[in-house]
Parts: sequence; structure tokens; C-alpha cells
Amino acid sequence: MPRIAAFLFALLLVTAAGCAKTDGYSQADAAAEAAPGGLIGQANAPGNFLAYSHEATVRLEAADIADRVAAVRTACMEGRHGTCTVRGEEQSSGQWPGGKLQLRAEPKAIEPLVAMAAQGGELSQRATEAEDLADAVRDNGLRQQRLRIQHERLSEFLARRDIKAEDLIALSNQLAQIETELQASEQEAAQQQRRLRTNLLTLRFESSRVTAESSEVGEAIRDSLSVLDTSVAVLVTVIVAVLPFALVLGAMVWIIRALLRRRRRPAG
Repeated sequence: MPRIAAFLFALLLVTAAGCAKTDGYSQADAAAEAAPGGLIGQANAPGNFLAYSHEATVRLEAADIADRVAAVRTACMEGRHGTCTVRGEEQSSGQWPGGKLQLRAEPKAIEPLVAMAAQGGELSQRATEAEDLADAVRDNGLRQQRLRIQHERLSEFLARRDIKAEDLIALSNQLAQIETELQASEQEAAQQQRRLRTNLLTLRFESSRVTAESSEVGEAIRDSLSVLDTSVAVLVTVIVAVLPFALVLGAMVWIIRALLRRRRRPAG
């Protein structure tokens, strides 16, 4: 009996521990399922030159939009999830409140930023696109190589002691032009690399109530106005078309009545 009691007690402890683990796992799963789905940042595989951009639309209560926009903007500027830059921001209030944030961030920051934007709301739309920059990167690299070779050769000519004054002026102007083009090409290359290393994220915030109203009541109002506009246009067209005939018919009726009155008068 003592052995059986000890076995049952041990079995009870194991079962309780298993239930505790299961409960913890279930709570974690429930929290994960309750969290809104997000966008995952995309990083380039070796040899790829893809510039990724993401768009997401979030529906929130109208009163929460301004605070959420500010919170996501602050998280980006502080680099909480990685390198991030705010490229643009818009906010609107009134009957149709909304907001827009455009961010450029490294791939690992995209998912937490989108999750933060959609917390307590609905991620109603999301999309990802990629632009292939392989040709642009190659062409710009060849351009830089050509400009560097020209710059080196011109520098060699300018270093000669037997160069004439007029040639010196001409070559100096040409060298300055090449340096300007080379600087622009290097800036373009830096921008291309920035687009390849980071993702562009556009977040749009909409009011959930306004969206529902605009999709039903707003659409009905727009349809009614369209029908009214069409009806008025048709009515005006009919009036303009019938008016000459009505005038002619009225004149004929007046003439006929006048003739009938004359015939009915007694001869006197």
C-alpha cells in the first residue's frame, strides 16, 4: 500500500506539472493567435539586388489613431527594433480621421513595427513588392569605373610640367566636371545600397467605424447623388427638346381658338 500511495502521489505531481506546462503553452499560443498577423521584412539573398517595399492598412478606433501614429514614429526614431528612418507622416481628423507613416527600416524591424501599429486593431490589408535593381547597379558601377579611369588620366596630364596654360585650364574644367559626375554616381550607388539593405514600409491608419459607415452609408449617398444628377440631366434634356414643340403647339391652339371665336360671333 505505501508503494502504491507513493506511486499515485508521484503520478499526481507529474500530471500537475504537465498541466502547468500545457496551460503555459496554451496561454502563449492564445497570445500568439490573438496578436494580429504582420508583415515580415525581406532581406536579399547573395547575388540578388531586390528593393523590397511593404504596404499595410490598419483599422483602429478613431480616438486611438493619433496616439498610435506617434508611438510607431517614436519607436522608429529611437531604433527600438533596428535601424529605422521616418520618411513621411500624414494625419487627418474630422469626419474621416486617419494617418499615414512611411518608414525605411532594416528587414528585422518590419514585423515588430507592423505588429505595434496593428495592436488592438485590425490589419485589413497588406502587400509586398520587390523592384529588381540589378541592371541599375551594374550600369552605375560601369559608369563609376569609366569616370575613375578618366579622372586618373586627366590627373596624370595635369601633373606634367610641360603642360601649357590654356591646356591646363581646359583640363582642369574637364576634371571638375568628371569629379561632379563621379560624386553624383557615388551618391546614387549609396542610395541603391540603402534600398537593398533596408525595406520601405508604408502604414495607413483608418477608423474602423468610419470605414464601415463609408462602405455602406457613404456608398448609398454617392449612389443617390449619382442617380439624382442623372435624373436632373435627363429632365433638362427633355425640357430643352420638348420646349420648341410646346411653343409651336401653344401658338397653334391659340390661333385655332381665335378662329373659332370669330365664326361663333353672330353676323351683324
